[in-house]
Amino acid sequence: MDLQSQHCYLVGMKGTGMASLAVLLKRMGCQVRGCDRDEVFFTDALLEQEGLACDIGFSEHLLASDISLVIYSSAYPLQTPILQAAARRGIALYSYPAFIALLTRRQDSYAVAGTHGKSTTCSVASHLLREASDAAFPFYAVYGSSQTGLKHYPYYGGECALFEACEYQDHFLSYDLRAVLITSIEFDHPDYFHSLEDVKRSFESLVSKLKGGGILIYCADDAGACEAAAYAAVNRPDLTILSYGFSAKPPFRIMQSGPDSYTLAVLPENPFTVQAKARALVCDHLGALVLSVAMLLDRPRPKLYIQDQALLSDEVLLTLVSNLSRHLGSYTACTGRTEVLFEQNGVVYVDDYAHHPSEIRTSLEELNERYPRHKILVIFCPHTASRTRAFSEDFARELSKCNALIVQATYASARGDGPSGPDPAQHLARQVSSLTPTTCAFAQDEDTALALATLWLQERWLCITMGAGNNRSLCERIAHQRRSLS
Repeated sequence: MDLQSQHCYLVGMKGTGMASLAVLLKRMGCQVRGCDRDEVFFTDALLEQEGLACDIGFSEHLLASDISLVIYSSAYPLQTPILQAAARRGIALYSYPAFIALLTRRQDSYAVAGTHGKSTTCSVASHLLREASDAAFPFYAVYGSSQTGLKHYPYYGGECALFEACEYQDHFLSYDLRAVLITSIEFDHPDYFHSLEDVKRSFESLVSKLKGGGILIYCADDAGACEAAAYAAVNRPDLTILSYGFSAKPPFRIMQSGPDSYTLAVLPENPFTVQAKARALVCDHLGALVLSVAMLLDRPRPKLYIQDQALLSDEVLLTLVSNLSRHLGSYTACTGRTEVLFEQNGVVYVDDYAHHPSEIRTSLEELNERYPRHKILVIFCPHTASRTRAFSEDFARELSKCNALIVQATYASARGDGPSGPDPAQHLARQVSSLTPTTCAFAQDEDTALALATLWLQERWLCITMGAGNNRSLCERIAHQRRSLS
């Protein structure tokens, strides 16, 4: 498919991956527009910055006569009016994962997979590949977020590509990959997978499908990722298998050398800075480093991208690690991942995408390390009723670790997995209240959450909007309300 000649329409354009794809298609020379719900998402700013128009609604009348390609978020069924119209007109029609699969076949493709940390790892790897090369490294990246403060989307050529690969509905099994990094494997997406064993089998299938002579990178600190690597060692002996983490073997074993500095076993005398505090997030940053090294060494002429123009030799690995690690400290943040938005009247406002109990644990650990003298208010928006029910006890345990908690109604995502009957978010709020003296309340709507947060917040508090719903804008509303009352 010649993308430069396409007039593309993206249905569900404000989705995190879809917005990234929209920008990429524009960079590739396509004419791009799309549609979505009449709701403000953090991706609105990215789309506006790129001059990408987003229509409201899903009417078939939005589909102009010159549209030649329609890509839709898998959250929207084919019965959606605009998709039915595209099918009737014979327009090329792809779901988001199906189109990503198409892109993976256009060049050498690398991916980050795992239950947690995919977007952060992709974002850090993109930063390293962009910053650490004398010559522009010819890659592009598509993942479910963006680096804060980055004015230009990561499109620098089409020789190779980096993708976020999600296991939901086995989407990543259609991808054609040269290499994959697995951050972690836990039970999630209970609306599709029935057990942890189902999830593990999906990742085993992913490993089995890697190209011959490909690369598997995994976090040695995660039991599930280690199991996938063990499976690969037996069933895919042609793969190069690399581990990283505090429990990894050399060369990529992480060792802490100071409060914010680390070394790798391959270069023990070469400390570098990582902005993250929580071990899981440090691993995401270092995994990105290993992936970047692998992508550079996997190119036909890697010496083009080594800053000191070192000759290719036995020391090329050391040279690359040294060059790349220097840029870890300049990485800013991943949008919506323990992202500090602003500070006002003694309150620090943070937005965080954590929507799984393990992610909540990591995020609270990270923020407690960064702000040890602050108390924490979490405004949690559960994402999907099935996940809220399946992990109710685990959610309650992790959320009870904050000082105050507001549980919002379960987010009614386009996926259609909303509550039927009593909202499990109400039960979650009751569970937290029974476990701990944490101040806790259920908020049926945003106005209730706004009123409670305004009442509870004081100086030296963190206010965290948390979850995979769409509650980020509450931070601005709460700050405005507190300001008007002061």
